[in-house]
Amino acid sequence: MVTADGCLTQFDGSILAVNKPVGITSFGVVHRIRKAVGIKKVGHAGTLDPFAEGVLIVGIGRSATKRLNEFMLLEKEYLARVVLGTVTDSDDLTGKVLEEKEFDMPDDVTVKDTLKEFVGDIEQVPPRYSAIKKDGVRLYKYARKGIEVERKPRKVLIKEIDLVNLTTDGFNIRVVCSRGTYIRSLAYDIGRRLECGAHLGALTRVRIGNYTIENCVNLEHFVNRVTTGKIYSGCHSRY
Repeated sequence: MVTADGCLTQFDGSILAVNKPVGITSFGVVHRIRKAVGIKKVGHAGTLDPFAEGVLIVGIGRSATKRLNEFMLLEKEYLARVVLGTVTDSDDLTGKVLEEKEFDMPDDVTVKDTLKEFVGDIEQVPPRYSAIKKDGVRLYKYARKGIEVERKPRKVLIKEIDLVNLTTDGFNIRVVCSRGTYIRSLAYDIGRRLECGAHLGALTRVRIGNYTIENCVNLEHFVNRVTTGKIYSGCHSRY
């Protein structure tokens, strides 16, 4: 049903699992869905950086957005590419290079043994470019001005971390973790432990709780179907 102001009431109160593509912010996904369905109150449960892709849970309507914190608390699963030998100021491929090192590629046994050291409750220093606040100001705002501030470590839980495969410049890993875990920081810490430095080269969130990437909605397909007036079924749920 469409109201007088253009709202598609069939989506009001829905939780939508979207496969966020690379190159768009999480807010950008929310903006596109808000515009498509004509409902102002739309939000997401857990930011993915623009270079990352994968599961992004979106709440449509006031009743759904009120419940987003429930989804933020769920465990998350990632596939991540760790690039060795280069450290950046953002801990990922988008940042300014701070250090480059020559190194001998570690073998799979060395990598697996190193990864085991990160399983369980660990202390993690958040990235310079993060939304965590210091004296009421987001860390990324300090970083953009070139101001270095103290970043206090936070406890996070790494439930599982496995080596997927070695690559020519590093390796791919699978990580199951708690809320608040920065995979960028994890890549940096792994590089430091291997004594060659590292940054995050790619990231895919494959699961949040029971929401998997295989069952996610394609953003472009959803927006196109909705904006052209076609009925879209099977992509959203009401709880």
